[in-house]
Amino acid sequence: MKLAIDPVLARRIGRISAPIVGAMITQTLINQADHIMVGRLPPEESVDGQAAVQTSLQLLWMVGGFLSAIGVGTQALVGRRFGQGDPDGASRVLTSSVAISAVLGISCSIIFRLLAPSLFPIVSPIPGVIAAGVPFLKWRYTALLAMAVTASYKSFFDGIGHTHVHLVVAVVMNLLNLVLNFALIYGMGGLPRLGVEGSGIASCISSYVGMLLIIGWSFRPQLKAYHFYHLDKISGKVMRELGRLSLPSGIAVIASLSGFGVFYKVVAQLDIAAGHAHGIYSSANANLISVFMLIFISGIAFGQGVSTLVGQSMGARDFEAAHRYGYESAKIGFIAYAALGAVMVAAPQTVLHLFCKDLDVIVVAAPLLRVVAIFAPLMSIALVFMYALYGAGNSRFVMVVELILHFSCLIPISYVLAIPLGGGLWGAWAAMIAYVVLMAGIMWWKFSDGSWKHIHI
Repeated sequence: MKLAIDPVLARRIGRISAPIVGAMITQTLINQADHIMVGRLPPEESVDGQAAVQTSLQLLWMVGGFLSAIGVGTQALVGRRFGQGDPDGASRVLTSSVAISAVLGISCSIIFRLLAPSLFPIVSPIPGVIAAGVPFLKWRYTALLAMAVTASYKSFFDGIGHTHVHLVVAVVMNLLNLVLNFALIYGMGGLPRLGVEGSGIASCISSYVGMLLIIGWSFRPQLKAYHFYHLDKISGKVMRELGRLSLPSGIAVIASLSGFGVFYKVVAQLDIAAGHAHGIYSSANANLISVFMLIFISGIAFGQGVSTLVGQSMGARDFEAAHRYGYESAKIGFIAYAALGAVMVAAPQTVLHLFCKDLDVIVVAAPLLRVVAIFAPLMSIALVFMYALYGAGNSRFVMVVELILHFSCLIPISYVLAIPLGGGLWGAWAAMIAYVVLMAGIMWWKFSDGSWKHIHI
């Protein structure tokens, strides 16, 4: 592998990946806007409120991430069919994917809204965090249908290289969310002041608006060759293939977020042991996670662009191009995240002030941010190669690695280092760093061995 970046491949990667990164950064920034605006409430609401929002997002993504995993199979299959010059096959994938998403999304929206009061205390036992988090989580669970259906359409458009579609939808959807957040959190424009719950309502409304926008885009004349909306496009064979490719990713999401859920619970136990009236450690942890979510989500988005390029190249049977796209993307990601990490190392308190105004929380979080930021480039490496493997159809390997690392590294080591060995928040985050380093190394090794080039889907 040459260290210099190939400018031709870099431009192609940029054209495909930049809109995906833009869309997901937009979504993440709005989620962070929820976090920031809740942090501007009075202290008796903000400290527990920020911990509640972050904990709720973990519980939301355990379900929503599993449902959205349908996008992994959808994008891999659509990319292959597009590379093969088969628009009918690509449209059959989308129609079958939407059918699965709609059925599962409706069911889960109803079931998990009812379960929210029972699920939240499992992750966070702090009474103030529970009181703020359950109403917020109910509204976010109500939008599971929108999340699932949107994931199917987004993955189709990404698979055919129209990555700008979700960017447009995300900008409109999230601007609406921002306006509704201001109105419902603080009680503006004649609307009631609902605090944390208002943020959940705003997110729910905007999610359904986004779903309607991306469905509407599929009716544009430029896409008439695909003929999506015919019952005969719903294929049992395609559904089974979608399940085979997507289910391992969904299981990996659950394993990943279960691990992070235990991680949150370990940190909450540190607050209880310290006798904090409010969750200082939990809030510091939530703010650290909020900062790194920008890196993590943008890394996933960049990886999804790589997935498209790998899938299309394999559909065209150009395996060397698929290989080169993976490595060029890894180099670009490493450089970009090294620069971001340097900013956080140099000015951790300045970065944290964007997310939180509570000085006690910032004092706890800033030293950790400075250390953990050093490992941001490895997070990018892990995500690029993970999604390259998804694009090639090797989702089962990713699932196995996630299961092993979460249940042999992140969960037990974070607990042992933080509580029995007395390492506190530093001990918990040491386990997180070990997880990132191992994930990057394993994903790089698997992509390098080239066995994914022989996968047929």
